[in-house]
Amino acid sequence: MALATPVPAFASPASSASAATTPTTATPAVAPVAAAPRPRPLNGALLTADDLPNGYRTTPGDAGGMSMMTDINTDTDICAQRVGSTVPKGPSVTAAFTKSGTGTMLFQSLATTGAPGARAIVRSVAAAPRKCPAVLVNLPTSGQKARLHLAPMRVTRLGDAAAGLRFTVGLPDVARTVQGRMISVAYRGVALTIMLIGGPQVSPQEAGLIAATAVRKLRRLG
Repeated sequence: MALATPVPAFASPASSASAATTPTTATPAVAPVAAAPRPRPLNGALLTADDLPNGYRTTPGDAGGMSMMTDINTDTDICAQRVGSTVPKGPSVTAAFTKSGTGTMLFQSLATTGAPGARAIVRSVAAAPRKCPAVLVNLPTSGQKARLHLAPMRVTRLGDAAAGLRFTVGLPDVARTVQGRMISVAYRGVALTIMLIGGPQVSPQEAGLIAATAVRKLRRLG
């Protein structure tokens, strides 16, 4: 999404007054060029607690959860753990939630990547369980690495393209295994990611419902 800056217009040399011509003070020959409309910010498409099933509340961005989501999806080749050279980076926004009484965490990311880049991320998510069913990821909160086990997850048709996966990851600092689900959607040049981290109570139905709500909200931006 490009921002357009107003550029003042000037009369061309051919239309300039000559020395023998009496200058006038009438309306300028050419009016200034109007600025192109600014693109609507992605913040308006972020989920809020009111958009979600009962029990979710907004929380400050969790560094560990957001970093892990970035590690395994947004603009990233999951299996190679590197930023994909074909996916351009653009403006991005995130939101984080927790679900009362369950310990479930929800993270959302919207990134402007362009249509090819968004579709490339979806393809990477779809292929990951087959290409790398187990992969090491960094845990920023502890400085350790953990093994992430990936499995496919069926998702309904969303946006221009969509894919999902299930994952489990062992947290060595607390000797605990965490389960989660992730859905990646491409829609008109935006890569949408929904990640739910918690226990067995994280159902595919709930993940799909949240992703569908997120796509509907993104679509309202046009």
